[in-house]
Amino acid sequence: MTNRPGTMDGAADDPSGKHHKPSQQQSRKQVFYGVLVAGVCLGFIASQNLYMQHQRQLDNQVPRRKLVQKEPRSELESILQRVAPEREVMIAISNYKLIREGMLTTWLEMLTKAEVPNYVVVAIDTQLRDDLTAKGYNVYYKDISVDASQEGTGDNHAISALKFKILQEFLELNWHVLLSDVDIVTLQNPFDHLYRDHDIEGMSDGFDQWTAYGKVGGLDDQSMGWARYAQGTEHLNMNSGLFYLRANERTLGLMKRIAARLSKEKAWDQSVYNQEIFFLSHDDYVAPHVTVRVMNIYKFMNSKVLFKEVRQQPRSSQVLPVMIHINYHPDKHARMLAVVKYYVDKDDHALEPFPGGSEPGS
Repeated sequence: MTNRPGTMDGAADDPSGKHHKPSQQQSRKQVFYGVLVAGVCLGFIASQNLYMQHQRQLDNQVPRRKLVQKEPRSELESILQRVAPEREVMIAISNYKLIREGMLTTWLEMLTKAEVPNYVVVAIDTQLRDDLTAKGYNVYYKDISVDASQEGTGDNHAISALKFKILQEFLELNWHVLLSDVDIVTLQNPFDHLYRDHDIEGMSDGFDQWTAYGKVGGLDDQSMGWARYAQGTEHLNMNSGLFYLRANERTLGLMKRIAARLSKEKAWDQSVYNQEIFFLSHDDYVAPHVTVRVMNIYKFMNSKVLFKEVRQQPRSSQVLPVMIHINYHPDKHARMLAVVKYYVDKDDHALEPFPGGSEPGS
C-alpha cells in the first residue's frame, strides 16, 4: 500500500478507525491526569487557606489558654492565678485619694458593668488596700515610694511614673497586661477587641487618622534650592495611660529602661515612654526593638475625639466605644459620669454642658 504524504502505515485510509484508538485513549488519560492534578492543587490551596485562617484564630486565642496551676511564687502570682487564669489582666495603679475623688469607684463600677473579671487594682497605700479588700474588689498591695526625681511633679504624674516599675513584676510572671489609668470609662470588655499581634498595643493621643496612625510631613529649607524639601513621618504620642503589653523580653526590657530613666530624670513619663519606643538606634544607642500597634481611635477613644467630634455626630452613625480616656480635660470625674449617662443611660443631652476643650465656648 502506498502511504499518503504525512501519514504512517496507511492510518489515514483505515475506515475502521482502529488505528485511532490508542491516541484517543492517551488523550483521555492526559485530560484525566490534568484534571486530577488541578483538583489536587486547588484542594491544597483551599486547605492551606483554611489552615492559615485557623492559625490566625489560634494566635488570637493564645493568651486565653488557662494556666496550668502550680505553686505560686509570690503573693501577686497567687492573686493572678485566681483572678486571671487565662494569663491576661487589666491593672490600675492608685492611692486612696482617687477613691475619695470618686474616679476609682467609677472605674471599678464600669468594669463590673462591662463584665471584666480579670482585673487587679495595685494599691500603693494600706488605706486603699483595706478599703478595696473590705468591698470585695481584686487588690494587690505594693509597698513602693515615689522616686526623688519625681517629687514635685504632681500627684498624678508621680503615681503614673511608678507604673513602669510595677509592670515589670507582672511581665516577669509571664502575664500579659492591659494598663489602664483610672480616668477611663470601660463600656465593653477590652479583651474582646485586642489584636495581640504586636509587643505593645496602645491608645493614641491623636484625634484623626493622620495624627494617630501617621502621615508623611516634612521641612522646607529655601536655602537648599533644588533640595529644599525633606520628608519625614509624623504622628502624635502614644498615651502612657492605656496600653496592652505582651509578656516577653522586649517589653520587660522596655519597662526597665523607662523606669531607670524616670528614677534619675525629672521628666514626664509619657514623653520618656514614647522616646524609648520610637527613637531609632544610632551610634552606641540601641533601641528596644518593640513592635507597636495603635488602637482604633473610635474604639479606644481619647476625650478630644469624643468631645470635639463624636458627640456632634448623629447617634445612629456612632459606634459603641470600648474604653474612653478622659485625658484631654481637667474635669475628669464629671466628664466620666457624663460619659456613663450618655452611653449607659442613653441620655442624649448628658455631654452638652461640657465645652469641646477646657475653655468655655470651645
